[in-house]
Amino acid sequence: MTSKERVKAALAGDKTDRVPLFLWLSERAENNFKKFLAANPGIYAPENDVLQDWLSINRQMTLPAAEGEIFTDEWGIDWKREGEYNNVVSHPLAEADAEIIENYAFPQPLLPKRYEKLRRLMSENPDSFIGADVSGTLFEPSYHIRGMENLLVDLASESEEAEVLLDKIIGFSCAVCAEAAKLGADWIWLGDDFGTQQAMILSPALWRRYFKPRYAALIEEVKKIRKDMPFAFHSCGSVFPIIGDLKEIGVNVINPLQESAAGMEHEKIRAQFADVTMFCGVDTQT
Repeated sequence: MTSKERVKAALAGDKTDRVPLFLWLSERAENNFKKFLAANPGIYAPENDVLQDWLSINRQMTLPAAEGEIFTDEWGIDWKREGEYNNVVSHPLAEADAEIIENYAFPQPLLPKRYEKLRRLMSENPDSFIGADVSGTLFEPSYHIRGMENLLVDLASESEEAEVLLDKIIGFSCAVCAEAAKLGADWIWLGDDFGTQQAMILSPALWRRYFKPRYAALIEEVKKIRKDMPFAFHSCGSVFPIIGDLKEIGVNVINPLQESAAGMEHEKIRAQFADVTMFCGVDTQT
């Protein structure tokens, strides 16, 4: 089977010649892995069945930068290189009211350069499964641009600022997803980290109030372009309470199913959600 055939078969619940693999590593881990393989030529080097590119804010995390360097991204957010990754150090809409948020210059979703690598991956790797990564989709860019504390207060108080900000960001993500679907991506990868080790960052009720309907609207819009488009959803941590909701709105694949987090035992998830594809990962904490 080709990689594309293998992943599509797994998503359909059909037998595959082996389990499909999707591996991504930090720069240091990747370099260490290459050194290990070079020093141990008899070791099998796993084939990566999924090739994927970031189309949204999460690509900022790994942009090349010197230690301590600060740069500003297309959202107006400042990032600083600290060790392995770039981390957010400013929130341009932290003090903004609803009117300022409404008129803020959010990124342009259809800039051709946003899709250059995705186009290249598809043209150069016809036998691979090509993913369009549109993470963070909603929650992560919201707290990056607003600040986590401010955003959570906005949500809890049902403020106008919360509604305006989330609508602006989901509009951007929806446009990017739709363009990726038109270009021929094999799946859309959504993602927002809602889980801690013990529970969700916000209550399932707040998640259903603010996030579920917006994700559902995005998925519905993309399926108007391609009815059979698979959707994967990434969230680290303990998110068991919303797996059923994600399935309900059209998510086909759940990742990473972090078993060290509360309630995320794989056997329990498989028993309750047998028709959702479980994309599990190595526990990188322990």
